Amino acid sequence: MFSSLRSRSFRWYWLGMMGFFAAMQMQMLAQGWLVYDMTGSAMALGLVTAGWGLPVLVFSLLGGAVADRMDKRRLLMMAQSGIGAITLVVALLVVSGNIQLWHLMASALASGVVFAFNMPARQAIITELVEDELLMNAIALNSAAMNVMRIGAPALGGVLIGLMGVASVYFLTVVCYLFVLVTLFMVRTSSVNVVRKTGSLGRSMLEGLSYTRRNHVLGVLLAMALVPIVFAMPYQMLMPAFAVDVLHEEAFGLGLLMATTGAGALLGSLLMASLGNYRRKGMLLVAAALLFGVALIGLSFAQSMWLALPILLVTGAGGTSYMALNNTLLQTNAAHEVRGRVMSIFMMSWGLTPLGVLPAGAIAQSLGVSVALAIGGVTMAFLTAAFALGFPALRRLE
Repeated sequence: MFSSLRSRSFRWYWLGMMGFFAAMQMQMLAQGWLVYDMTGSAMALGLVTAGWGLPVLVFSLLGGAVADRMDKRRLLMMAQSGIGAITLVVALLVVSGNIQLWHLMASALASGVVFAFNMPARQAIITELVEDELLMNAIALNSAAMNVMRIGAPALGGVLIGLMGVASVYFLTVVCYLFVLVTLFMVRTSSVNVVRKTGSLGRSMLEGLSYTRRNHVLGVLLAMALVPIVFAMPYQMLMPAFAVDVLHEEAFGLGLLMATTGAGALLGSLLMASLGNYRRKGMLLVAAALLFGVALIGLSFAQSMWLALPILLVTGAGGTSYMALNNTLLQTNAAHEVRGRVMSIFMMSWGLTPLGVLPAGAIAQSLGVSVALAIGGVTMAFLTAAFALGFPALRRLE
């Protein structure tokens, strides 16, 4: 289950990922709570999330081309510094009492630009830290690190908001980003700048798109990656409204809901890590996606905390297993010299988050959060079944 941690550089990278994901989870909780506290609007939650997604969509391909042409570790350090600086500015605005909704939207836009360069490199660098046969294990352990933080970080964030105010969460997030920088100093990669430096960035981006278009397996996997992002993942954005309007909970209850989702996701990612180089990854991918959709449908019927928590456990397990498998299959089916650009196209799909969060926010505003969750779950399950039946090669992927 932990075989890839034998690599010293991957161990440091993995520890840094824990700090990175802890910061992301606490920042997402604090931002969602702050937006909803200021506006009382599910639509405002969607707008701020969309503000992050737009630059990810626009700049991710450029970020992937840059990742394929330079030292990924150096690029990550630069991006990490930028994210930390943006978060510090927001923290100072909150503690001074001058924070406004447009500040949060502007910080989301700026963070999205930095993430467009950060995430392709963060995904592609893993192949430079572990051997190919350990790739699925390493990706699953990365997912486990994220989900350990999804358990503890939201709960800690909820407690801190209640005791010390939302600014304390933002300042703790800055500290976590500094820790990530320290761990990156300890990482050493096995290959740097494997792509020639001649030619323009524009040409590099076109080469990445052309390669993906010619590889039908990658095309199907990227389309499959888009489905949960647009139709299922918006449930996370709706959690503040779900906690307040449906379950009648406060900040601690929201933290507990998100932590439970993280616990399920941790179980799912550890299961993926324990499978090692499992052969029938395509069938497992379809099963995890269906589980994710059905769990969301079940969540839409939950009217109490005791019912919502076990369903969120399953939701987290299904969603994380699906994303870890999709990520593994993308990287194993992409050539090393274009892997950064392939993963940047994968990250571009996250930039299409507004296609999901804005309609989900609008539906939640007019028809209720439960209806929005049900529509997302049904759509996820239906499209997964359509892909599985329409592309038999997907089920045969190893």
